[in-house]
Amino acid sequence: MIETTSPGHADERVPFMDTLLRDALPEIKLALGELIDRENLRALPGKYAKLLPESLLVVTLRPDAAEALAPLAQTVERDLTDSVMRHGSLYDRAYRVQLRRSEDGDAPLYRVSAHAGSAPVEEQAPAPDEPLPASRPSYERADAATEAAPAPLPVADPDATRIEEVGVPGWQPGRWVLVVEDLNGQEREVFRLTDSYATVGRRSDDPQLRTTVALSDVPHVSRRQLAMVWEERDGKPGFKVYNLGLNPLHLPDGDIRGAHVGKGALNLDAVPKDAIGWLPPGVPLRIGDQGPVLRIDEVPPDEEEAGADVEVDVDPDATKHE
Repeated sequence: MIETTSPGHADERVPFMDTLLRDALPEIKLALGELIDRENLRALPGKYAKLLPESLLVVTLRPDAAEALAPLAQTVERDLTDSVMRHGSLYDRAYRVQLRRSEDGDAPLYRVSAHAGSAPVEEQAPAPDEPLPASRPSYERADAATEAAPAPLPVADPDATRIEEVGVPGWQPGRWVLVVEDLNGQEREVFRLTDSYATVGRRSDDPQLRTTVALSDVPHVSRRQLAMVWEERDGKPGFKVYNLGLNPLHLPDGDIRGAHVGKGALNLDAVPKDAIGWLPPGVPLRIGDQGPVLRIDEVPPDEEEAGADVEVDVDPDATKHE
């Protein structure tokens, strides 16, 4: 990963931009392609594939890199989106890319992450219809854009540069989906769980409350309702669930109270124990009295099983509280 430091003077911004376009951009494209491959390791059954919401791939840049690329942000986003659209076509999936800036000066130069069901990006004025430079950017164009004081990139959520432990025992990207049902059992949305850590809530434009999984049409759900962290117990798959919102989470053997965690970066170690539970596959979890109901399902591992319904044997005593 390129770790070029921030230029100390404004007149050095263009050479730094040049370095990012020449060296970092190919790395970012590779990282985005690898993320898409991980997400699609297993083909979804047809009944789930049609319920997948839009997939947004976010590239979170260190503050100095975000500032340097701001004059060409729309051009870079268009170029990256073209790249992921081509890659996603291998899986009959559509993706788009958005650049965001971290507010942490010690963050990695960039980090890529997948977000589903996110609020639509605000409309921006169309960028000039010119290709991204193959190697060196046009200094004249960059100078003009700098003089026009380009708008800064949108702020990323506080956990955007969170680096998860590599090699979490038992975790397999692309293996699990989060199914959302209404109270009548009607499946409404399905989300792939790409990482071993995910946050779930209703849509929000506030970066301090933004989640990786944004549910639609759920007015009674907190903007950041819960966090899920992969954790096997006694060799059985499941997720540790942290109730961050207001409404309790209802499970077959009891409730998990809401911790009402505020804005900002999450400190899961500070969440009270009675706001934490464990959710294995197949067990329904209802948010509040009005839902929705969430369920984790396993994606069949091969094409022959991909068209069949997912059936998971559930231990009735498996849902436990801490």
